[in-house]
Amino acid sequence: MAGDSRGYYFFKECRSVRLGLWQCPPFLFMVIGLVTIIAMILTYVIATRYTEEPEVAALIVIVETIFLFVLGHLIIAGFNRLAEAHRMKSEFISIVSHQLRSPLSIFKWTIDMLERVSARPDGREESRSFLWTLRDTTEYMIRLVNTFLDISRIEVGMLILKHERFSLEGLIRYVVKNFETYARASNVAIELDIESGLSELVGDRDRIMMVIQSFVDNAIRYSMRGGTIRVAMKRQGSAIYMEVRDQGVGIPASQQEFIFQKFFRAENSKRFQTEGTGIGLYLAKAIVEAAGGAIGFESEEGRGSIFWCTLPL
Repeated sequence: MAGDSRGYYFFKECRSVRLGLWQCPPFLFMVIGLVTIIAMILTYVIATRYTEEPEVAALIVIVETIFLFVLGHLIIAGFNRLAEAHRMKSEFISIVSHQLRSPLSIFKWTIDMLERVSARPDGREESRSFLWTLRDTTEYMIRLVNTFLDISRIEVGMLILKHERFSLEGLIRYVVKNFETYARASNVAIELDIESGLSELVGDRDRIMMVIQSFVDNAIRYSMRGGTIRVAMKRQGSAIYMEVRDQGVGIPASQQEFIFQKFFRAENSKRFQTEGTGIGLYLAKAIVEAAGGAIGFESEEGRGSIFWCTLPL
């Protein structure tokens, strides 16, 4: 019974990470066992019937060996997929816990301070300041929860974008203004190179804003002190092209193919800046492609990166 329950557990695991039957290790083990038994019987029959034609027996044994080798490769690949799924699940839980811990700590500290200040006759103005902190923290937590909900929607192919008319130029300027304090604290300058008079876009303003925020945040986060970030926008055919160029640490060539994967962070970026979730660019790619656009980047380690996207007019 214990063996049956373990087998059922593994089949459930395969389904949970969307592994097909021919990628599921338990099923492949059953197949390989069945094939081995059949191969042994066939080999015995062939050996007794075709003793005067060893070429036929050898050919069948070679075919059986190749088939078993392919099955073995599929089993290893299936186990690797399951191991990666478990690793990502653990990493996801760790990231969510880490991201929620800070705002919850701020929340608790602010409430404690409100209790102390509200007891004083002259504490009205100070109380108002703490209430603003509570509001900002609550909004941050709501955005964080929405981000993780978007991840789950992407996983099941249910990311639905709103359709509203908005100015991408105005949105870029709004995002950059909100990042000015962070940029100054990091000793990084931001330059704008925006072609004016472009048509408004029709799309999901809030989610496109997440894409811009992800580009700008990464550019500041991984820039050298004293560096400059350039945010550009222009018309490109029937689309609007936007890029964010930095003078940061760049991405190693060996890791560039993984940059849009969920939770991925380049090794040099981890050494340079410990904070980060590895989900910003994953979400950005899903949002841009769902909007009918394209996304990409160019990067050289030690010299910086350019992240760009196009959005249809």
